[in-house]
Formats: sequence, C-alpha cells, structure tokens
Amino acid sequence: MLDSSHEFYLSSAEKQLIINGITNGLERFYKDREGKSALVTERNFISRQRASYVFDSIYHIANQHPELNVTPEIRTAGLSYEYVSLFFETRKIVVTFSQVKRPEDLPEYSEYRNEYTEGNRLYNPQLSFFREDDEFNLKIYKHLVVTFNGSHGPDPLFVWIGATTPEQNEWIYHEELTVDVGVGR
Repeated sequence: MLDSSHEFYLSSAEKQLIINGITNGLERFYKDREGKSALVTERNFISRQRASYVFDSIYHIANQHPELNVTPEIRTAGLSYEYVSLFFETRKIVVTFSQVKRPEDLPEYSEYRNEYTEGNRLYNPQLSFFREDDEFNLKIYKHLVVTFNGSHGPDPLFVWIGATTPEQNEWIYHEELTVDVGVGR
C-alpha cells in the first residue's frame, strides 16, 4: 500500500469510487443480461459491452462526488471504441481501466494509453536515470491503470491498480485495490 507521499498515491475515497464504479457497472451489466438468450457470436463483443457498463458507472459516480476533485472524461480510441479516463488534476494523475484475465496480467498495449504512460518515465527512478534533458517532451501526467476481471459475474474476481512503463510491457508498481473508507454507491 502506498503512502500519501508517493507519486501514484490515491486516497481511500478515490479508490472506493473506482471500486464502486466497477462493481456497480458489473451489477447492471449482469442484471440487464438476466433471462436473455446468448448469441452464438456473443464472445466477439461481450467484453466490450461489459466494459461499457463499467465505464458508464465510473463516469456517473465520479460526477456525483465533486469533493474528490476528479474529472471523468469520455474519450474515443480508433473510430468507435469509447472509454472513460479519470483525471485527478491537482496531482496530475490520470486513471484508465482494462479488463484482464489474471491479477498479474498487463493490459494489452494500446495507443490511447500510450499518450499517458510516457509521463510515467518521470516517476520511475530506473527509467528517469536515462531520460532526456528536455523533460518538456514528456507528458506531465502520471498514469495509473486499473485492471479487473468481471467475466464470471457481478463480483469482480479482482481489482488491481498499477503503473506501467511507457512501453506498457512491465509494471513499475502494482497492488490490489482494497479500501476501508467508502464513498456512497
């Protein structure tokens, strides 16, 4: 667990907002699917539908809690994939979300996360030793990615948070996302 002096630190209330967004989204997704027959080609798009419910829930919960100073933004990757990012402006942190199979899994490389992960170069001591002198070329946001698996029902198998290298091929830091203090659902 990171303390408040760490660059990637999120408060308990901020973490709870994320957890509530994921669990509420999954609950809605599975409730809406109850009693509906499965499509033969359903696996082609079911994970994207599930993610859309989670993104929608995170977006609305973040807007309901202005005291946390978080701005949810809907972004588009490619021509049609919409996703939600959370911006913690006062600490220059951006959070994105990714469904993965196992807790230790890295999210698949993505161009849309790439614009944020470059900023992690400034906050990784191993990488910053080799960084360029011209830091203005690097993004100033620190990027966190929340990974979860909701493929087995409304209770996610896990929810983890971490920061990847700019190449998105290794964790800089990675931990289970658990919270003691709550934000209303």
